[in-house]
Amino acid sequence: MFELAALKELLEDSLVTDVLIDGHISVQIERSGILETKPNPFQDELEVVSWIRNLLRLHGSRLDVARPISEATFDSEYGLLRVHAVLGGECAKRTQISIRRHSISNLSLRDLVGKDSISEEQLNTLLEIVKSRENFVVIGGTGTGKTTLLKAMLVEASNERIITVEDSAELNLSGNSVGLITRSSNHEGIGQITLGHLVREALRMRPDRLVIGEARGEELLVLLQAINTGHNGSGFTVHANSVEDAWPRLLGILVGSGVNIDFAQLLVSSSITWVIEMKRVNGNRSISAIQRLRPLNV
Repeated sequence: MFELAALKELLEDSLVTDVLIDGHISVQIERSGILETKPNPFQDELEVVSWIRNLLRLHGSRLDVARPISEATFDSEYGLLRVHAVLGGECAKRTQISIRRHSISNLSLRDLVGKDSISEEQLNTLLEIVKSRENFVVIGGTGTGKTTLLKAMLVEASNERIITVEDSAELNLSGNSVGLITRSSNHEGIGQITLGHLVREALRMRPDRLVIGEARGEELLVLLQAINTGHNGSGFTVHANSVEDAWPRLLGILVGSGVNIDFAQLLVSSSITWVIEMKRVNGNRSISAIQRLRPLNV
């Protein structure tokens, strides 16, 4: 893929998961959970802007004064890449580019045991959660491995029809699955397709399991209502710092979507059974807790 030639040496290293470009000043990579500084291949800001605009344009996005923050996800010879860019001079002093590489392989839960991400005891619990079709949420901070774990759990149900809903195609399940992706509005401000819209459409597509890559808005309300009408075995991820934070975080999302607090509490308590917490310590991503979801002060 010629448009990635400038980063060829960095992306050829399979251990590199992130490339972070600060204009023409610096480049950092994350390898095995550790940030390292690398030579910057760009000579000036003009070259950086020209390169990222061309890359995004080739994958259906744009970066300009009217849209100074942009993102695109696409397959490449280096794996599935999510490219996020902030235009210099508009929202940042210099153009900022963040590239995250996602694994395109379907790791199983047993594979994660081999990577020391989960223990044998945790493996048995997760397998039982999937088998019994209990609903769950995977929580953690950025880069803790939430999507990797969610995908591994869904691999255990690959014989079922799974509908995934995401902002970018990170899960990429094989087997009997369908992936739905949101769409941004065009330059006229129309044509947007949101996660909430896609969840509603997914309900008409006969899912055995309904999955949201990351819930942070009204799509959570739609999903929890679906769970309460018989769509068990569903899962999603949420940014939260700990198991204790999961309950207020879920309520906060629902209340922010216009739901009455009492109804939000009832909806969460009747929908979600398990909270699975991911942590990253010294570069190692692993499960730190698997607990039943409990309301605060219980």
